Amino acid sequence: MTRAQEQRNPQPQPTQTGRPVRHPPWCDRTRCTADPASQANGYRPGVGGEHRSAPIPLNLATGQWLPVRDGTAWPTEACAPWPCEPYLRVQVGDTHLSMPADNARRVLDALSTLLASATTAPEVTP
Repeated sequence: MTRAQEQRNPQPQPTQTGRPVRHPPWCDRTRCTADPASQANGYRPGVGGEHRSAPIPLNLATGQWLPVRDGTAWPTEACAPWPCEPYLRVQVGDTHLSMPADNARRVLDALSTLLASATTAPEVTP
């Protein structure tokens, strides 16, 4: 589902204040802190919360180049009175990475293409 489709087909959910909040399809309601009611009297940074997905584990144990071998990744999107861009958050040990989801998608597509060309194939000799 594209960002435009998500905006055209929002999923309203009731909040404690009775005002609906539109959660992205990937939002895990148990981790979500989005509260649009907190923005009713004007935007206040850091108060609105964010939509969060369940984290996926990253097992980086195959290499010896990282001091920590386990991490997590999850998408998140801030709650504000205007449309916000989803971000990919990655945490490995004390290191945090955050980038717009569209940028992350392009990076992962490029890496996938590169790795597909590096797969082990039988060597052809003339």
